[in-house]
Amino acid sequence: MVRAPSLCAQHGGCSNSKDQLKVIDIPSLDTGLLLALASGLATLIGWCVVGLRKNPSERLVAITLLIVAIVMLTISAGQLIPSALDSGLDKTQVAIAMTVGLFLVLSFSSIPLQRDGSRAKNQALLITVALSLHNLPEGAAPIGATLVNVQTGISTAIVLALHNIPEGIAISATALMAGYGRRIAFYLTLTATLAEILGAIAVYLSKPLLQSEQSVGFLLSGVAGIMIAICLKELIPHSFKVLLRSRHF
Repeated sequence: MVRAPSLCAQHGGCSNSKDQLKVIDIPSLDTGLLLALASGLATLIGWCVVGLRKNPSERLVAITLLIVAIVMLTISAGQLIPSALDSGLDKTQVAIAMTVGLFLVLSFSSIPLQRDGSRAKNQALLITVALSLHNLPEGAAPIGATLVNVQTGISTAIVLALHNIPEGIAISATALMAGYGRRIAFYLTLTATLAEILGAIAVYLSKPLLQSEQSVGFLLSGVAGIMIAICLKELIPHSFKVLLRSRHF
């Protein structure tokens, strides 16, 4: 495997200790924020799909999400983790940062949803809250990936967008089936969208904390943990469950 070049090398090298504190490419951060906003807004496409009554089949969604998972795992293993190691972190530090990212996703995804005996409208609200909390750490992924290079940032934003569309469908469809109107369904979907955007803005505003190569390495490791957790906790299990149920896998 060819490792991504170190962050200093990507920005023309670090000639002295003062330069080493300026490894953050501000235009890359700006690009990462724009990509994060775009991938977050893709959640609203799910509302549009439900509103236009063009519901994709479960099998098609499952295949798409499985492809998304493969791409996310490839980016994490082939780009984010090697770049984090090249930043000067040792394997233990990278593992710890990845564990933090994993824990964030698992924590925000563990809100229990009361299905039996609960009212449909309450369930729709609970799903919205759960997905909104789950989306908070996702906003960091495109920004962290863009610090490796713009191509990695674009790839990450695309796969997250493809992941967000079914989330928008789930929120909107549940809200409409619960008796909410299209406007309320839109607001609920928008809530989950804004949660991911909020996570992206939080990372963007933390750039004063990212003024060393190792700080960026910690961010990349955490983002890798987030992406791996999304794949293992949600995308892969859901995809296999649907595909096995359809008996076409």
